[in-house]
Amino acid sequence: MKLKHYTISDECIGCRACAQVAEGNFEMNDSNKAYVAHQPSTEAEEQACREALEVCPVDAISVSDEVDAVQDGLTSPELAGVGDGVSTRGDGQPAGADAAIPILARNNVRETLERHPELKPILLALSPKFKRLENPFMYNALTRFASFADAARVSGVSICEILHTLNAALGLEKQLIALMPECIACADQEELETGVAITWQESPERYVYNYDSMPELLGKLTALGPGQSIVMLAMERPDELVNAARELGLLFNLEKGREYRVSIFNPDAPEPDGSWRDKVAEFDKLDVRTMMTDPFDVIMKKAYATPAGSGFTLVQGFEPQPLINMLSETGFDHHTEKKSDKEYHIHFSRRVPESGTVATDGPRVPVVIQSATPVAWPVIMRLLQSEKLQNAIEIRELKVWEETEKHLAWIQNGKADISFSALITAAKLSSADLKIPALIVWDNFSILTRHKAATLADLRGQTIAVPLFEEAPPAKITRYLISASGLDSDEFRFSYGTPFGRPERIYADFVAGTVDTVVLREPEVSYALKKLQDRGEQISVISYNDLWNSLHPGFGSYPNAGVVLKGEFARQHPELVRVFLEELRLAVDWVNAHRAEAAALCWDIMGQDVQSVDLFLQRVHFEYADGKRLTDVVRSYFDVLNANGITNLPVTDSMLDTFRLD
Repeated sequence: MKLKHYTISDECIGCRACAQVAEGNFEMNDSNKAYVAHQPSTEAEEQACREALEVCPVDAISVSDEVDAVQDGLTSPELAGVGDGVSTRGDGQPAGADAAIPILARNNVRETLERHPELKPILLALSPKFKRLENPFMYNALTRFASFADAARVSGVSICEILHTLNAALGLEKQLIALMPECIACADQEELETGVAITWQESPERYVYNYDSMPELLGKLTALGPGQSIVMLAMERPDELVNAARELGLLFNLEKGREYRVSIFNPDAPEPDGSWRDKVAEFDKLDVRTMMTDPFDVIMKKAYATPAGSGFTLVQGFEPQPLINMLSETGFDHHTEKKSDKEYHIHFSRRVPESGTVATDGPRVPVVIQSATPVAWPVIMRLLQSEKLQNAIEIRELKVWEETEKHLAWIQNGKADISFSALITAAKLSSADLKIPALIVWDNFSILTRHKAATLADLRGQTIAVPLFEEAPPAKITRYLISASGLDSDEFRFSYGTPFGRPERIYADFVAGTVDTVVLREPEVSYALKKLQDRGEQISVISYNDLWNSLHPGFGSYPNAGVVLKGEFARQHPELVRVFLEELRLAVDWVNAHRAEAAALCWDIMGQDVQSVDLFLQRVHFEYADGKRLTDVVRSYFDVLNANGITNLPVTDSMLDTFRLD
């Protein structure tokens, strides 16, 4: 039986989920970090470890195959043994064996570190030039296209030192030595591919490509729009540049004189405008009929990536009228063909502005957007209608998580450029490279109960179902509100899911009557109220905002969620950030002033009837806050949280700088 090998990186946040679902395989150390205490040795343990990997909110757990030593033709007797892996216990002791295939010069840096995240700090320690890989943007830009041979050339560290250090950490140094000199084969100075002859109009700008400019210029290359070109000059071999152009499907021409000159061109271009319905056969097809999850984010990604004058065909089992209405507002014409009762082809064509050209000052910036909860959907839907944002950004991904905790990984590893996240959760990551320039959601939690209850005291002896886990903010704040109200929290029972209490599951259980008292956020509070009102059932609602203000008179609304920006994104695109925040403010104002229209805009994507979403929009508190008001409320809020042991985030100037863009 071939089992897997698990490791845990230093990105662990100590949520204990893995230790709950794979007890014995994963344990917690004295620093409240998880480590692999025992590699799986049975199929049951393997299944438990796999579940632990899937529920980890920050993707700190990685897995690799326990491969045979003869794999890929490695038959030397020295390769028969498998060395001990790098410690994942946090105490310097080995936690198990790793795969018997050593790291070679030709291996991609990013892919290798994703398989062995424990090697990242070891690599960083080899050279000061590797230190900037601690920055998520730098890490993504520099490792995506680079082999270890490239890393050696850029850093000045010999490839042998890099390979011996990393493989020694994995216990694979003998296997590496057995492969000499093949292990460093690609480190030889092979001739770079010269590409193709230049047949495109070159951009007049020239960029100097070197160690310092590499991240920015690789970013420009990744964002190169259809029909655009870029020219770079380099004194050293631009291996990463050539690798990137090849992987991105771009045309390039390399000339070697006193310096390297690299001209790169994106051959993609929109078709000229014309009778678009005559060209629908040429449109890309996006068939979402078999998708197991809501396809909205996939559709919007496709729509934002579609240039003016081009189109795509959506294949669906029905005619999605709310989506059609929304895309119409964002500059699309449409035509629907009914192929059968269960197959509709909706052809979308993006209109060319009346001027005949796309209204943009340059290439659109690729952006990844996510939201931790569905509460932000109405604002996001309105934002997507912004013509300014359509002309400025290209949505690479748009994700609204069902597993709320999963968004943390996208913030921590720098995948998300813009996130809508809970304030407490985001603030805990304030030591990372991020900015939180605005809040938009306030007063978001309530207790719902089938018991007659006006105060918390009326719930003594009851079991309260709470979202997420025991150390998460909803549970901590609930216990604080109880004790601050003069009650003994031991008189209340709390239940959590395994490993997490999902708000959607808690809502469903409450509506079904299998639990009678729950802590819920919006929009699930409103959904539950509407369901039970329709049945004629009476329930009690205890607002956390009312409880908070009874304890802190005059405090006002307490903050819940806002927008989180990747720090590098904010620094690289200050004008885009300014436009985004202004459009966000306008979107919040529009939703507040047009709640019925907002409900009609987003009820379908929120998976509820329009009346339930309308009730949610009547109850939810959207308000845009930035600048001094933002820092003032953050200071006041965290002073209370810190004083009562809910958080341990000292309110310093450095912490408050996270909430300032300037």
